[in-house]
Amino acid sequence: MKWPGSRPVRDAPFYVDTPAGLLAADGTHYRTTEPLLRDYAGDVVDAVGLGVLLRQAGVWLRSPQTLATLFLPALLLVMPWWAAAGVALLLYALWSAAAPGLVAPGMVATLRVLEHPVAQGLLYVGVLSAFAAAGRTDAVWAGVAGFVALRLGAVAAVLRPLVAPMQEALYPLPAADQTLRSLIVREALRRGITLAGMGRVEERVREFWRRGKR
Repeated sequence: MKWPGSRPVRDAPFYVDTPAGLLAADGTHYRTTEPLLRDYAGDVVDAVGLGVLLRQAGVWLRSPQTLATLFLPALLLVMPWWAAAGVALLLYALWSAAAPGLVAPGMVATLRVLEHPVAQGLLYVGVLSAFAAAGRTDAVWAGVAGFVALRLGAVAAVLRPLVAPMQEALYPLPAADQTLRSLIVREALRRGITLAGMGRVEERVREFWRRGKR
């Protein structure tokens, strides 16, 4: 039964604008608000859509998990399991630190496909089956453990104390806001849009961030 005036779930907004910032449906918290974004990047927001920008930013924020999950099976093909695990963790940490300032909008669509659990699941089933057939049980268990730890966020939680200080040293904003900022700047450059008042917006974001850390 459809209630009068109801709206399909697929049409529900992707984000909620709160006094403490934007909260996206994927769980990402941005310390900026929609009015602030429209104040300095209204033309970009109107051209792309705030929901689309937040979806793209979310995909990029998850790219360390996506890339580490995809590289782990390849590393297990050429390295002992312990070396493959170490390189995958190093890749995750370094890309997590650098990624917020290196957003490439043209790569987002590809990352969205690569992060899909079905695509990753099929990759792991194929590679781990080959390992099992070759008698490489150590690689099988390392692949299973790595896949679960990455997908469930255990790797992110363990490495956060290492990654967070690197991000703070590299960028003036929290990782989510820095990613969104980089995405907006690149979209503005691509469309020939001039952004004004960015410094004031960034100061507001840092103010929100400082409050949250108290």
